Amino acid sequence: MKEVILATASVVPLVAITNRLQVARVRERKLQEANRAHREFLAALGHDLRTPLTAMLGFAELLQRHPLTPEQAESVAQIVSGGQHALTLLDEVLDITRIEAGQRVLSPERVHLGELVSQVVQLVRPLAARRDLTLVTAEMCGEGVHVQADAQRLRQVLLNLLSNAVKYNRQGGEVVVGCAVVGDRARILVRDTGAGIPSDKLALLFRPFERLGAEQTGIEGTGLGLVLARRLTEAMGGTLGLDTTRGRGSLFWIELKVWGG
Repeated sequence: MKEVILATASVVPLVAITNRLQVARVRERKLQEANRAHREFLAALGHDLRTPLTAMLGFAELLQRHPLTPEQAESVAQIVSGGQHALTLLDEVLDITRIEAGQRVLSPERVHLGELVSQVVQLVRPLAARRDLTLVTAEMCGEGVHVQADAQRLRQVLLNLLSNAVKYNRQGGEVVVGCAVVGDRARILVRDTGAGIPSDKLALLFRPFERLGAEQTGIEGTGLGLVLARRLTEAMGGTLGLDTTRGRGSLFWIELKVWGG
């Protein structure tokens, strides 16, 4: 009788463990199905929203080609600005969704780092000039430095970092762009002279839609740019990080593998 009781007692925990494993598998499967449905919904929504948004922008831009009163011109400009902001938000949401789904959004290639950085700097110069900012390029990589990256996506990441360095800088401040190669890694640096980021908010910096209070300043943004920049950088096999000092500015950097390194 003792042997029967002991055998029964040893079976009960095994049954309980098996049941828990089955419940965990069912929960995991349901979670995967929910995530897939969520991604499919966002993809469909993105397509449905993009078509009318693009049409609205097209008509608004056509209106800008006609003679308008100052009040009309301002209203149309607001339509264009709002439409472009909505399209940017939509694109960033869809990009993040694709990355999370493991879908291929990159085309790795041999990218001339100096040329790409120079192109992005030229794109940002007018924005910097409007805020009376000095845009400096220093410690640029040599002519022969190439990195393994998706050129379009790397341009997108750098443009985000440089645009932020301009937008969140102080009037008349400075933005410095540099580059250094250590071993088989190339590091691109973007330093600003803005207010810096409080240490208690650093954990929120790469959280979707989190703007750290910037939404109260009137500065446009989606709260997705840095999130997407980090995920794109990591998808290219790189890293994105920062050093910041409250009241003295921030230094964002990207590290990528040197081509052939």
